[in-house]
Amino acid sequence: MNILQPKIVVAVVVVVVLGLLISLAQEMNRRLSVQREVNKLEKQVQDMQKSAAELENLNQYFNTDAYQDRLAREKLNYRAPGEKVVLIPNEEQKSSENGQANAEVPIRPVPERWWRIFFVGDAFDFNDEDT
Repeated sequence: MNILQPKIVVAVVVVVVLGLLISLAQEMNRRLSVQREVNKLEKQVQDMQKSAAELENLNQYFNTDAYQDRLAREKLNYRAPGEKVVLIPNEEQKSSENGQANAEVPIRPVPERWWRIFFVGDAFDFNDEDT
């Protein structure tokens, strides 16, 4: 039996080539997954650098005299010498206070209250005060 017969050589070559192709496919898959991970990490680095730059700008703003002056005016009721402060009431707050003062509590007659207790089920209607 001759080992160098064409069928045996072709079979060995096919097995070796298939092994190489499988190995190559696995290596390509690993490289692609590593490249995706690298791209993801590079994006995270860029986002963090952008965030750090924004925080640095914010920190520089907090150290300015304009911010400190504004903060003193808002939080500590500071005013500059010769400056007059005028307070303007909030319209929403003013209208809600007037609405609460003008709201009338409906007073129901006693028979209607009993009817509601027995048949409607709202026995604990606290809007109905006996006065």
